Amino acid sequence: MTYNPESRTTRELLADWAAIMRALRHRDVIRTNNSPIGDIAEAVVATHYGGTRGSFSQAGWDVLTPAGERIQVKALRTTSTGKRTNLSPIRDADYDYLLIVIFDEDFNVTEALRLSRATVERLYDHNPYVNGRIVRVTRRLRADPEVEAIDLSSVLLPGEQAQ
Repeated sequence: MTYNPESRTTRELLADWAAIMRALRHRDVIRTNNSPIGDIAEAVVATHYGGTRGSFSQAGWDVLTPAGERIQVKALRTTSTGKRTNLSPIRDADYDYLLIVIFDEDFNVTEALRLSRATVERLYDHNPYVNGRIVRVTRRLRADPEVEAIDLSSVLLPGEQAQ
């Protein structure tokens, strides 16, 4: 049986969304009731590196790798109607690397970029208005020799099995 969202009422779709969010929280993929994109990106990165996710009370980094690297994770989701390129501000310097995870509309990882904190600080000035650095995913960023592409497209999340 194929799920057809077009056959569902708006209330049914909202109930489906709520049930999906509960199931993802139960599987420890997401941890809040906010937009799940950041939590999903953190889960992907933690799984890829075999790391642990940081707590809500600690600032600066989101994933700690077994090698002791502190990774700040930021995410974007591209859709047919959204062409956003800027990430949420980085307000803390307590991280070693920034890893940007880009999803398509169906939450498939299409791109991931890893750069050191020094590279972030070289490329993006501190913005006093937001009290942080606003990273934009552009051709200039992708072309920088200190930015490394990481393949996260086949990372399995909690509750998934290899096909």
